[in-house]
Amino acid sequence: MAFGFSVSDLRTAWQLGSFLHDKCFTRAQGADILYLRFGREIQSFAENLQQLEAVVNNANRQRPRRRWANPESECRMALEPVSQAVGHFQKTLAECEKLLGDHERFRRDAAGFVDNVVWHVSTQRDVDLLKERVQFHATKLLIVTKPFELHLLLEIRRELQDLRRDVSEIKGLLVDLLRNEDPTLGPSNTAQRVAFPDIPTEIVEKFTASLSSNPPEGFQDLASMPLKQGFDALVYHFAQSTVEFNPGFDPSQRTPEETQFVNLLKSKWLLDKMEQSSHLSAPGTAPLWTSALAELKSDIIKEYKRFDTNQLVAPPKEVIVRLPDECFSVWVVEAPPLVPPDLAEQRPLEDQILELPLPDAIGTRRSSLIVFRRSPIELRLVTTTRDTANPDFIVNTDITRVIPAYGTPGGNDESHNLLLSNRHVQDLRWQYLCSAEDVRSLQQALTGYRVHHPMKNVSWAINGSAKPHKTGKGMLQMWQPQSLPVPTEAPGTLPLSPIQSSASVTSPRSFSGSKASVAGSANLSRRSTALSTSTTLFSGSSATSVMVGNRGNGTAIKTPEPPVIVFFTMYDDKYAFLHFKLTDRIFVDPERCYCRQNSRKPCRTVVIVTKDKTIDLRRFHASQESGKGLYTWDLARFRIPRHPQYKDVEVVKKVEYLTLEFDSVEAKDKFRTELRSLEKVRELDNRMYRNILAEKQVQDHRPSKK
Repeated sequence: MAFGFSVSDLRTAWQLGSFLHDKCFTRAQGADILYLRFGREIQSFAENLQQLEAVVNNANRQRPRRRWANPESECRMALEPVSQAVGHFQKTLAECEKLLGDHERFRRDAAGFVDNVVWHVSTQRDVDLLKERVQFHATKLLIVTKPFELHLLLEIRRELQDLRRDVSEIKGLLVDLLRNEDPTLGPSNTAQRVAFPDIPTEIVEKFTASLSSNPPEGFQDLASMPLKQGFDALVYHFAQSTVEFNPGFDPSQRTPEETQFVNLLKSKWLLDKMEQSSHLSAPGTAPLWTSALAELKSDIIKEYKRFDTNQLVAPPKEVIVRLPDECFSVWVVEAPPLVPPDLAEQRPLEDQILELPLPDAIGTRRSSLIVFRRSPIELRLVTTTRDTANPDFIVNTDITRVIPAYGTPGGNDESHNLLLSNRHVQDLRWQYLCSAEDVRSLQQALTGYRVHHPMKNVSWAINGSAKPHKTGKGMLQMWQPQSLPVPTEAPGTLPLSPIQSSASVTSPRSFSGSKASVAGSANLSRRSTALSTSTTLFSGSSATSVMVGNRGNGTAIKTPEPPVIVFFTMYDDKYAFLHFKLTDRIFVDPERCYCRQNSRKPCRTVVIVTKDKTIDLRRFHASQESGKGLYTWDLARFRIPRHPQYKDVEVVKKVEYLTLEFDSVEAKDKFRTELRSLEKVRELDNRMYRNILAEKQVQDHRPSKK
């Protein structure tokens, strides 16, 4: 801009301020109480900007219309001294907006729209700095607006006078009328006739000595006090003076803090030096500076009168002169730049649950993936390269698809990648990992299920049918409900015994450091995907949880989730999942496999049946064929806690039994062994649930102590 800013810039600025307040700081949006005051400062500043815009628009409406004039250019020139006095408030608002983008946490509803914003405690320093800057701009703007309005009205009236002089018939009448009825046409000298008490010499010397500390560029001596920097200092120190002090009824409660009184003296001293500055009397200086100083002088007089009328009592001079030198500093030091957040650092309400090494690329440094759990359905993924963290990626499995690209039927067996896709923002993230174990660990973090036993090239058939829609082939995974714990073990620690694991998995644990080592996380990955029975036989999920209600807290006893079997397969040339729960009604019927028909032929078949009429087999497939439908092949539909759209997943009708055929007899036997292990896990979970329920019922019927 050639001249400061325009009316449209004012409108954009106050609309941005209103947006920041309305969307991020209102009670409905759940802003943290620590930042409500910040929101009020932004709201106040936006209102001041809106008021300034109204002043300018009002002046434009009253200004005489001249066909040869350029209103936009004239407005910019008129606003130039306001821009100099108030400072670069547009930059401050932009940094407020950036702070929101860097530190906020979006909570989205099922449709993916922003529902809430939660700030992190780590933003406190930046918020404090910006709050002070916003308050500083707002105070200066409030001081400048009234003199600026008077200045504009005087300019308008001068223009009217010029026009009216051309109308000779009424020249004398109009001039006399303006002089007699409008006293504001002449400068007011009331404030200048008021005499301030003298500031003690010792304190003046301290003010003068502090001028050499961090002086603004171009400052030479007191006779040439720069207008902008001097005005900044005057407004800043006056805002920190006794105007912030409210006395009590007792006489002992009428003495303000020593630093507040020093700032009042400093304001008066700075006002004197500003009025004597050669810059203020220089030709071409905008009259707005004089009007703004007069406005401040009136406010300072009001503060001095509080002492004259015994509303306030000044602190002893002996105490004032012993204050540290920094209390007498004059210049306002520019705030340090905002520090971008360390994305790889654990934030409040987060747990670091996983750190995995990433594949090395040619010409790049070693990198890793860090996973933070924010809630049962929300994770934050950060990729780090040595000491540098790349932009993080928020995964909310209510709205983010978890696409197991590594498990596409007929795909590359050596691929170790997952695709994360936001359904509304179309934000894609390919996550490449080093090994199948690492992929399963990340999948466990996303779904809440540990991949207990993956097997490839398993054929399946519904009710023994050979029809295309009732048979297929693909990858089989056996899932055990188990969220990744917060790792506390040192690298190389042996897995816990079944009893120890069962006791520890239901109690919260904290992460021992801000960053886990790659070796430690790899150890966690191997532990969580091991196939040994010793690491399998423990409870997969807590049977109890604390519930908060209007009448107090209580304990909810949850029915444990059973293990599940999931097929990654094809249906009607589309990527699909088949999913069914291994409840206690599901079992393997050895009498129905092929070996009973031909005992000489090695049997590679398993027949799964149910004690009920049908198996609850669910099928979810992509919306398009083959590669085009990859982005809608969502594994998160089967996560725990239960996905809101799980109820919409198709239930395959009339599934009486399911036939599985493996590549070899050894693979079939391994499947049977692991299935028995999962059945033991299920029984352990159910036994624990029954014991807790029985104990709770005993407690409820036990007579209370009076």
